[in-house]
Amino acid sequence: MFKHKQSLSKNLARISVAAIVPMFILSSYLLWALSDATNAYSGINNNISYANKYVIDFKERIDYTMYLAVIGNKSIDEIEAGKTTVNGIVTINPYLYIKELEAACNSLSLTATVNSNKNQIKRVKNTLNSLNKSVWNLESNIKNGNPYNKNMDILDKDIYALTSLVQSGIQNYIYTETTNFENVKAGLDKKNRQMVTTYLVTLLVVITISAYLTTMAVKSVTTPVRKLCAQTSRVAKGDFTANTKVESVGEIATLTSNFNYMTQEIGLLVEDIKHNKENIHLIEMKLLQAQINPHFLYNTLDTIVWLAEEKKTTEVVSIVTYLSDFFHTTLSKGKDFITIQEEELHVDSYMKIQKFRYQDVMDYEISIDKELYPYTIPKLMLQPLAENALIHGVRNKRSCGHIYITGRKDNGNIIFQVTDDGRGMKPDELQRLRQGIANNNIDTTDNSGFGIVNVNQRIQNYYGNEFGISFESEFGKGTTATIVIAAKNIQTKS
Repeated sequence: MFKHKQSLSKNLARISVAAIVPMFILSSYLLWALSDATNAYSGINNNISYANKYVIDFKERIDYTMYLAVIGNKSIDEIEAGKTTVNGIVTINPYLYIKELEAACNSLSLTATVNSNKNQIKRVKNTLNSLNKSVWNLESNIKNGNPYNKNMDILDKDIYALTSLVQSGIQNYIYTETTNFENVKAGLDKKNRQMVTTYLVTLLVVITISAYLTTMAVKSVTTPVRKLCAQTSRVAKGDFTANTKVESVGEIATLTSNFNYMTQEIGLLVEDIKHNKENIHLIEMKLLQAQINPHFLYNTLDTIVWLAEEKKTTEVVSIVTYLSDFFHTTLSKGKDFITIQEEELHVDSYMKIQKFRYQDVMDYEISIDKELYPYTIPKLMLQPLAENALIHGVRNKRSCGHIYITGRKDNGNIIFQVTDDGRGMKPDELQRLRQGIANNNIDTTDNSGFGIVNVNQRIQNYYGNEFGISFESEFGKGTTATIVIAAKNIQTKS
């Protein structure tokens, strides 16, 4: 009856047919059998819920609104319908409210599950007509200046009495609808017993057939799948030489063949990735150096020439020394990682050189805790931020600006901050900068934007995505760039 080497789709199709078709037929029967009782129950419940809306609010609002009209000697229009009074009752226009209840009565009459309730609704509607006339009479008396005592007498004997009748009529409707629950429940219980019996018999048959077909299908699938799982475990551990052979047809055979091919391709790709990964980091670093060095070097050489022409020999020696220190750290004998002490020397050399160019507009201070000196970090982390603070902050300030570079250890992290009291950023500018960092794309006309993105990418590559660069700024007051990294020595990833 059951062929072990049939395709998986055919085996599953048989199981589905054996389980779904009988259950579909049974479900259709159950839905049909339950629909009448469920609809009746739902109708009763809806009628009761709908009628309950008017049991308390109608009398309370009509009575109090007309009471306010009498004691205030006001017409309905002067009452200001929809206003919440001091006792929490919302005033209404009684004519509109009576029409609203009449419309509700029409709906309740159509959906009533007990015939006597249709007559009950007719009586309520007749009472509403009388109430409408009484409201009109009372309002006319108020407008005609009838005495207060007579108006109160009409309010007590007519208005209050009629609203009580309306409330009582709706309550009787609700009570009658509620008693019909028992009849519906009895019919539902009888059908439930019939359906449970039918359901259990059908379920037993379906389970028996489905269990048999499933057992046979599992036997035709589990063996090759287990072999394939064993090979995937080897691949997960990095063994891309795994290869599996199974005797099967259909989907399992295709899956096995594709798995073997995929494993070979992944192995080749992993080797390529390992080979190229270090090259990518090297290229990024070289690109950052290439973008920093030319403009900086040209400007520094111009400064040296100017100092030489002015015969300022001491200053020439100093700036050449700073430039030598700067490139000594930048090159670092090809190393991608330097100590924090070396990074401090590097950014200090850069700031000293810029100090020669911007003597009247820039001053700086570096304060890095000496306990951080032994830690190794990716080089060129602070200089791009210092350059950004100078170009976009201090240089655009009319008076002398200051740049503060700090470093400290906090809760297992190392925190660097580059703060300037320059121009600062407007909220939209700050938002664009943050989005640019998040998207690895800062649109600037200089190289500082590229440097910031490069630093952030390298931090997240070596330390994780929870670390990186963040910015805080206030227009006219300055900007603070913060680097957060883990307090650990980083080595190049293999």
